Amino acid sequence: MSRAIVFNGDETWEMRDLPVPDPQPGGAILRVEATGLCHSDIDHFRGHVHTSFGGAFPSIAGHEIVGRIDRIDAATARAWGVAEGDRVAVRELLITPDGNRIYGHDFSVDEGSGLGGGFAEHLELLPGSEVFRIREDLPAEELTVFEPLSCAVTWVAPVRRDDVVVIEGPGHMGMATIVAARAAGASTVIVTGKAQDRFRLDAALKVGADHVIDVDAEDPVERVRAITGNAMADVVIDAAAGHPITLNLAMDLVHKGGHVVVAGMKDRPLEGFHSDWIPTRRITLHPGAGLDTAGAVALINEGKVPTAELLGDAFPLERFEDAFALLTRKTPGRDSVRVALRLT
Repeated sequence: MSRAIVFNGDETWEMRDLPVPDPQPGGAILRVEATGLCHSDIDHFRGHVHTSFGGAFPSIAGHEIVGRIDRIDAATARAWGVAEGDRVAVRELLITPDGNRIYGHDFSVDEGSGLGGGFAEHLELLPGSEVFRIREDLPAEELTVFEPLSCAVTWVAPVRRDDVVVIEGPGHMGMATIVAARAAGASTVIVTGKAQDRFRLDAALKVGADHVIDVDAEDPVERVRAITGNAMADVVIDAAAGHPITLNLAMDLVHKGGHVVVAGMKDRPLEGFHSDWIPTRRITLHPGAGLDTAGAVALINEGKVPTAELLGDAFPLERFEDAFALLTRKTPGRDSVRVALRLT
């Protein structure tokens, strides 16, 4: 049996025991070691799933998954380039005959084995899955950063060597974007946040940011102007989740001919956006959409990612409620750059 956290889609959850199946031909069974928690898991808990397939309830969330191949047939092992016992990172996107689906979002516990997310001791890897061998010498919970990093390395596509990059939002996606921007050659990285983000802004400096700006305490436009000698940013990456006003700010932080990446998921329409900014200032907008798991895992395996600094806090499965409270910033007097579940 596999213990699992199941979301009901109505802001409730329960612990269930689910049978562990035999692997399907072309698939495998993963023994989950650790899974990172993400802001999209909060939306999932509330019954909202931001995927093209649309989600399903009740379901097991969790898509930042690291584990070990528990069972796999010889043909699939050859095709995937892995063996039983190998530690792997799981690409959350699964290609199926019915279209793209996402582990930790799109599978109901009533479909097949039900083990379709990382908040469980086992994951059924279906045909069409992709896994990537990941280093053995670090705790699995540190390695779960591969998933936000796999998004971040696509977000920094407009970044060129010696660019000034502003990252809006010091959440775990923003932290991963600092690392990705450095790897892309950025010379100066500036991170913006609010007063409540003080802990995370301080952590951003440890992860690789050159400057941080508390937008509640100072004018971010004037601060970026001072840092850049009036040149402003070459690229602004809006990684802030929640309020969409950060996109308007991004347009003020970037110079003429610059780039703005729209990445953080918002919970409401944007007001006050002037489309004339785009042609008159020759600003290029990029969607923050993409998933380069192979590239992210390569950076980790090459030792180019400060995984310990990006870890934050890890909890065992039986302390899921504590983990989720910290993720949702409901733990009095505490904050964290990331939160993960440790399954083994």
